[in-house]
Amino acid sequence: MKVFYAGCFDPFTNGHLDVVKQALERFDKVIIGLGQNPKKTREFNRTEMIKAIQQTLIRESIQDKVLCASYDHYTGEKAIEMGCACIIRGIKNKDEFEYEKYLFRYNLEHYKLNTLFFLPSRPDLEIVSSTYAKELFTANNEKTLKKILPQPVFDYVWQAKK
Repeated sequence: MKVFYAGCFDPFTNGHLDVVKQALERFDKVIIGLGQNPKKTREFNRTEMIKAIQQTLIRESIQDKVLCASYDHYTGEKAIEMGCACIIRGIKNKDEFEYEKYLFRYNLEHYKLNTLFFLPSRPDLEIVSSTYAKELFTANNEKTLKKILPQPVFDYVWQAKK
């Protein structure tokens, strides 16, 4: 079964990678869908982020089971277009759950797609988010940023700073 993992991934973090790995324990293929939230401005180029994610997948030896796709329309539409049976999401806290519950209902009603939620398996990933990564980037905190981003993503993000 193929599943769709939607997000902005701006940038893609080790927390995101953990959700992908959890999904691969349960599903045959994962599509990482890099969407654009109209309420957010991208910090990093989406095409370049896809390249960095693909390099990460190669380093993790999961490139045959995980694909990346960019999209600008509704997540449910892209998931169906990619032949996915459901959508997966990672949730770190109860506030995220409330927001995700709304998206779950929307995708189920409009696209007949279920959404499955995965919690981070490792406690050290609970604080990891793209927002946190951008804060570290802005604060020039290279040491901590290296800990929360896959190496190819860190390399791209740090190079983009120059």
